[in-house]
Amino acid sequence: MQPLVIGLDLGTTCCKAVALTSDSQLLGSASGTYGLRSSRPGWAEQDPDELWQGVREALKTLSSKVHLDQATGLCLSGAMHSLFPVTQDGIPLAPAATWADNRAAPQARALQTQTDAHALYLRTGCPMQAIYHAARLRWWLEEAADVTSQAAHFVGRKEWLQYRLTGAWASDLGMASTTGLLDIHRLAWDEEALTLAGVTAERLPPLVSPTAVVGTLNPDAADETGLPPELPVVAGGNDGGLANLGSGVLAQGQVAITVGTSAAIRKVVERPLLDAAERTWCYLLTEGRWFAGGAINNGGLALQWVHDRFYPELPRDAGFRQVLTDAATISPGAEGLIFLPYLTGERSPHWDTDARALLYGLRLSHNRAHVARAALEGVAFCLADVWEALFGDDLPGEPVRLTGGITQSPLWTQILADVLGVPLAPIEVADASAVGAAMLGHQALGHVATLEEMAAGVQIGHIVQPDLERHAFYAEQHRVFQSLYQRLRVAPSAYPPAGRELLDTGGENR
Repeated sequence: MQPLVIGLDLGTTCCKAVALTSDSQLLGSASGTYGLRSSRPGWAEQDPDELWQGVREALKTLSSKVHLDQATGLCLSGAMHSLFPVTQDGIPLAPAATWADNRAAPQARALQTQTDAHALYLRTGCPMQAIYHAARLRWWLEEAADVTSQAAHFVGRKEWLQYRLTGAWASDLGMASTTGLLDIHRLAWDEEALTLAGVTAERLPPLVSPTAVVGTLNPDAADETGLPPELPVVAGGNDGGLANLGSGVLAQGQVAITVGTSAAIRKVVERPLLDAAERTWCYLLTEGRWFAGGAINNGGLALQWVHDRFYPELPRDAGFRQVLTDAATISPGAEGLIFLPYLTGERSPHWDTDARALLYGLRLSHNRAHVARAALEGVAFCLADVWEALFGDDLPGEPVRLTGGITQSPLWTQILADVLGVPLAPIEVADASAVGAAMLGHQALGHVATLEEMAAGVQIGHIVQPDLERHAFYAEQHRVFQSLYQRLRVAPSAYPPAGRELLDTGGENR
């Protein structure tokens, strides 16, 4: 029998577990859920204990479907940019701030004035922005000193879960490359970045290779999850790089797009690729394998908002189906309605934590179906902004692999193809990041010689071709979308903290 590895991906509000053989046979999958909370404007937090319950749910369900006593390893994937303080024994001292949390924006702006931020970007691949660890650590140290004084480590959700499973602290190089603290050329912590963040390397988990076996499953974790005791646990990596791998994107120049709660475009590169205007980032999959790209905050999150506000009478799954059904009844352009879906600010290419969402062009004739259509198009326009920054007019030589929840919607997939003007190849896997983690686990444990061997097993199905007439129409709509954003972009001081008066800023805009 072929060796079996479990891939576990920690998404924003859902985790996925898959059982994959070394010849790329998917034997089963399962999921678990957990909440995302906003206790204050701009905050987006998660309770680590709820995360653990979701992981338990997923692994228990998977073990009921597949004989996991035959598993030879577990490999982890995780959403990037989370951070929270813990004790030496792994007890969380506060909820985890997730990628959608913008509280460190003032710290990011202050740090930009204290260093050569562009030189730091060229070393770390990460702009000096609120989502990255330097600003986030400064926030913890400056605004929550009573909590952080008790902290032995600052960790992300994946590192904490790994400790919960094995009792070992470690940060894989792939995830570390998404913090803004790692020199992605030397693959070591950047001393200047650590100084700006206000921490030493001792307060971060030790760096390890993504293919390192960091420990084995402890008895308590095995009992709670249904997995075999002493199962080897491979460090794994960030969900972006592993989604690339899980969709078969491993060769230089290949491109993948993932649309889940957020969304991202990622291009495989042979060496770090950085942008003069710092609109994009560059991270690692494993040693010697980089990918450059950009991520937007509001992907499926925008559809969730439409469901919650305009379809509250319908439960989640039925509501999303109705949103998509209604959107299909509306012609391209939503009869003049344009949605800027900046519900949680924006990352690439604008890096604008103060961006605000907007419905523009509302008329008496518009209804919730128009809003649904405009939301699908708005997310596609945000991805088009990233596409322009990453590629310009230089199109990939093969169809772009598409993963995430968007693949369940032919309508949304076609809209994205039409907006970008490129062929898309939806990869219908249980979860590309979880599958990618299992693939990496097989290579780490010696079941296959190379990652290319695993990536070659990914099959491309139907290619979605762009409609050139609709692409021309959407190109004009995209220019209107960009113009609206630029006209409405405001200085951070225009949005005062809750409870404070708006001070006179002289009317200046950025």
